[in-house]
Amino acid sequence: MIAAVRVRGPVDLNETVNNTLDNINLNTKNQVVVFEENEAIMGMMNSVKDYITYGEISDEVVEKLEERKGESLESGDTVNLSPPSGGFEDTKRNTGQGGSLGKRENIDELLERMV
Repeated sequence: MIAAVRVRGPVDLNETVNNTLDNINLNTKNQVVVFEENEAIMGMMNSVKDYITYGEISDEVVEKLEERKGESLESGDTVNLSPPSGGFEDTKRNTGQGGSLGKRENIDELLERMV
């Protein structure tokens, strides 16, 4: 499964980016959505990579998110989380540049800090 977290807010959003974020149900900061991985979802996440962070999620973290929501998660379900303890690294740079945006190798660490 793939999890995506909205890192940046709605200020100065392009209409196309805003529509894509609406289509994947990421409406507010610190909101996470879980999807089954497919080409369409990955294409949408790649087009909004400057506003979200995403990556493959482990089953243990899915269970923690289900506890937080109070019901089982299906593809496309959202969960509102707290900001991560210690904060995001940098909300304007990609993960390869020391920031928080784009594809992550290990999104579990971030989600555990947010639950």
